[in-house]
Amino acid sequence: MAEVIDLNKRQAKERRIRQGRARRRAQAVASALSCGLCPRRCAHCGMPIEGPPLPDLSAPYPFCQPCQEEYRAYKRWEEGLREPEAYWHTAAWADMWRHWLDHMRAADAFRASAEFLRLMQENQD
Repeated sequence: MAEVIDLNKRQAKERRIRQGRARRRAQAVASALSCGLCPRRCAHCGMPIEGPPLPDLSAPYPFCQPCQEEYRAYKRWEEGLREPEAYWHTAAWADMWRHWLDHMRAADAFRASAEFLRLMQENQD
């Protein structure tokens, strides 16, 4: 036996590595979801909104002008006005908007949860 391996040191090192990975993962989740809705960025495409944002009270999120127009077209589509306003306004396009809105609502619900608030408190810089 040329060398004795100290299992306690190895386990402690592995535990520190696991804790570091978990901490980095928690920080990534916290930072990604905490800044998900900047009022100066379009919630759909992420582009900066030029000038002071003019909130559209019918829109649930801040949109740039092109995305705002697309959202309004989607709402008209959902209300039954299925005549496309542009060639890409298809059922797949409407599904994309529907699923994106569902995703945003789910993210909003998670941001409001006690677990997310705890995660944010633990990861404050």
